[in-house]
Amino acid sequence: MNTALPISLLLGATLSISAWADEAKTKGGLEIVSDDGNFSAELGGRIHFDTYLFDPDIEDPVSTTEFRRARITLQGEAYTFQYKLEQDFAAGNTLSGYREVWIGHDFYGGTIRVGQFKPFRAMEELTSSNEILMLERPFTTATGIFDGRQFQQGIGWNNHWACYTAGVMAFNLRNAGTPRNEGVGAAGRFTWAPINEELSTVHLGFSYSYENANRNSLALEADADYAGRRGPSQLIALTPGDRVFFFGNVDDEEFFQGRQGGSVDIAGLELAGTWGPFYAQMEYAYGNYDGDYFLSELFFEELFDAPPTFECDPDFGCYIGDQDVHAWYLQGSWLITGEHKPYNSKKGVFKSAKPTSPWGAWELTARYEAIQNDEISELDADSWIVGINYYHNPKVRFMLNLRFGDDDFTGDGTDQLGIRAQMSW
Repeated sequence: MNTALPISLLLGATLSISAWADEAKTKGGLEIVSDDGNFSAELGGRIHFDTYLFDPDIEDPVSTTEFRRARITLQGEAYTFQYKLEQDFAAGNTLSGYREVWIGHDFYGGTIRVGQFKPFRAMEELTSSNEILMLERPFTTATGIFDGRQFQQGIGWNNHWACYTAGVMAFNLRNAGTPRNEGVGAAGRFTWAPINEELSTVHLGFSYSYENANRNSLALEADADYAGRRGPSQLIALTPGDRVFFFGNVDDEEFFQGRQGGSVDIAGLELAGTWGPFYAQMEYAYGNYDGDYFLSELFFEELFDAPPTFECDPDFGCYIGDQDVHAWYLQGSWLITGEHKPYNSKKGVFKSAKPTSPWGAWELTARYEAIQNDEISELDADSWIVGINYYHNPKVRFMLNLRFGDDDFTGDGTDQLGIRAQMSW
């Protein structure tokens, strides 16, 4: 699909607004407000350009460059209603590129939204990609235990009070780029910052998510890109959707049979804090993936990239029951030029530091993360990441990550050097 059309529509909308607006605000961005104050439009965007260099082991991924993100964002108000429309042109066609697309309104002190946005789950998941510490989010997010399920369509409400935040969402198991289905889900998150001072903050949080695959739902998976984006990945757990994987007969060389659909429950804990230039953050997520299906040894190896580590029935194949998944990480940073990472008390997340000198800010980073399936022996993956971030100014950042991946199930130990040039406005 021609991606020039959405750009034209966004720019056209902005120019149309300017025709009847008498006030333009340019502090920190571009915003236009109508003379009666009933309409506003703010234009923003981000460019993330990445380079990936791999040190292969068993797997042999392709070293390459790509636009990780190339987004245009239009948001504002129409009378008392809020709106946001964000398109990522690096994500493929127009529908696949939809990120946040919603209409909102004040409701009981908070904001109620209808459309497509992120469910309220996982601190790092709700942190903007402009603010995340590493090139990619850890296994407790949609890059792991919520694989591919980052944006959902539904209705949600969130609010904050002093040192507390709360958000809930009910959603369909689809986004704009996936097929229509009758899968449903709900998620909620609550945070508390018992200490939130100018140079020190302590954050605590809890989240819970429930997803139920129904008619035409895609499979619900946990998947680990243990050597970074565009590197090898390891399937950790799978709950079948409706009629997606089911085919063949038991006596076929390759088959997948069992109970269709199924649900996934995931609970998460958060702990984070800052003290001057030092920052630390950790999350733990526990998920239960419904199973109750059989598959041939051949198809098991196709799905999980290695033969089963358990004995399979000679007549019915390999049985997969309910799967308990654990994912966690610990990450931290030191701003060696003395800056401090501020806390966004409205969202319950931390933001990037702003340079205090004309030479920019330098940040040393490190993270360890792991994910495992308790029911299938050795089905786990982990990685170490060390890196450095350079903030040239509040809108331009350069990142370097060295990632050491390890997949115990296949024995692969592919590593990655990742570099990002980033600009946002």
